[in-house]
Amino acid sequence: MRQFWHRLTNRDRLCYALVIAFGICLLTVSIFFQLGYKIGERQITPNPFIRNEPQAAAVRVLLLDEPSQIVRGIEIAISLGMITLGAERLKNYKRRQYENSN
Repeated sequence: MRQFWHRLTNRDRLCYALVIAFGICLLTVSIFFQLGYKIGERQITPNPFIRNEPQAAAVRVLLLDEPSQIVRGIEIAISLGMITLGAERLKNYKRRQYENSN
């Protein structure tokens, strides 16, 4: 049980796994929005990203403008980089631990 708890609470492995998990989450959200899901309407304006549109007093609408395709590409590249980095560091960590145990 002690060895299992030690493996579970190993900070290095946990950090690498969290980097991989965050990269997967960011990639999932980026692809989800890239494939056409929109909140509100898409309008090309120089206004801020989040804005309130004037509507009737009973109805309030919050519109979110989607960022450009370049921003989405950068987000996807960062998420793939995080996944790759975490996997490489985890593999390297396992190899180091194996060499140290022998």
